[in-house]
Amino acid sequence: MQDVFKSFEEMLKSIIPKDIKYVLKEKYETDQSYEFILVIEEKDLDIFKDKKSEGFINSITNICNSELSIFSKKIVIDLEVLENYA
Repeated sequence: MQDVFKSFEEMLKSIIPKDIKYVLKEKYETDQSYEFILVIEEKDLDIFKDKKSEGFINSITNICNSELSIFSKKIVIDLEVLENYA
């Protein structure tokens, strides 16, 4: 799973704008999937879960899970939001 994590992490670095802060963590691997947790700031939630378009998370997982994907298993991303407190 470590190789897949590194590949996926590099892909996100090239896609996600540099001014957006996020943390990607490995969750677990099953026989059919690699699961990750992506933690983002609350202010960036619209970018990742836009209701008008599919949102960034859905776009990324659709690409990663397409027939042309380099990944041998399905990619699953759980999105967690870091809430800002005043």
